[in-house]
Amino acid sequence: MENESLEKSLIPKMTKFGKWAVLILLAFILIWPLSIGFYWTVYKAYTLMDPTRFPELDPNISALLQETTPDSTPAQKGAALSAAIRNRLEQEMNSTFGWSINDLIISPTRWLDNRANRQRGTIFATRMMVNFFSTNLAKYGQVDKENEFLIEAREKHFAFTSDKWWFPSSESQYEKGISLLKEYESELLRENSEAVFNLRTDDMHNMLEFIISKQFLDQPLGLLVQSNADVPYTELDDRIYYTQGIILVLRDALETFIHLYPEVSEKGGEENIRIALKDMNQVCTFDPLIVLRGDHDSITADHRGKMARYLISIRERIDDLAQSIKS
Repeated sequence: MENESLEKSLIPKMTKFGKWAVLILLAFILIWPLSIGFYWTVYKAYTLMDPTRFPELDPNISALLQETTPDSTPAQKGAALSAAIRNRLEQEMNSTFGWSINDLIISPTRWLDNRANRQRGTIFATRMMVNFFSTNLAKYGQVDKENEFLIEAREKHFAFTSDKWWFPSSESQYEKGISLLKEYESELLRENSEAVFNLRTDDMHNMLEFIISKQFLDQPLGLLVQSNADVPYTELDDRIYYTQGIILVLRDALETFIHLYPEVSEKGGEENIRIALKDMNQVCTFDPLIVLRGDHDSITADHRGKMARYLISIRERIDDLAQSIKS
């Protein structure tokens, strides 16, 4: 009898323990889906205010391509290409939260690191494209003097650090640089102007070669292909969105260049252009909910590796396009 009462007394205790065990197990099972669901909801609400995917050309570029045709004058083409190069930086400046890289640490926008790194890529690519434009396309020969508006924009304003908050701020410097490009564009379109735009076949080739050079596209590519063991987990998304910012600038410029100079496609580059632009669109819409770093035969995605494959394809297609122009 004593044994039977002892067994009965143990049953409720075991049942209570089992209930707690089940509750704890359910909590572990549900906490991740609920957390991810909450994060997804918050993130989607944020993207309604501040877009993180850019599947289409900016309306400014679309309007530009309608206004300027292959039959336009060289001056009109030069103004359009200059506008395309500055467009993405201007859009970042005018976006919902503006230029957020240099926001104070007390500001919530300071912690939006994906957009901050996209903006870092944007100013990097803008600098590079303006430098090439000013030193190669805005004068008749290498020994000629650069346009005063362009040289001031590239050496003084676009070269300014991206994270300065005040005295002067990064925004004020980039706005001055954009204004100087607009001054050049206006001067270019005036009659009897001394402003120059001179794009020859060899310049087309050189511009494409410059884009895929070590100082330009090879720079973000190196950040994407570096071994996972050498990259902190917190930097994975930084490198992805930095690359996206670069490609957003290049897409505007390349789309405009191809539109204004259809002979580039006629020389055998049509398929290369199609694939390059397709992969650029993939980069411009790349926005995983959580950036993963799957390594070797891991079952998780390697998002940095995916971005690297897009960039390698873009680079190879632009290289083929450059060779087709040269031949």
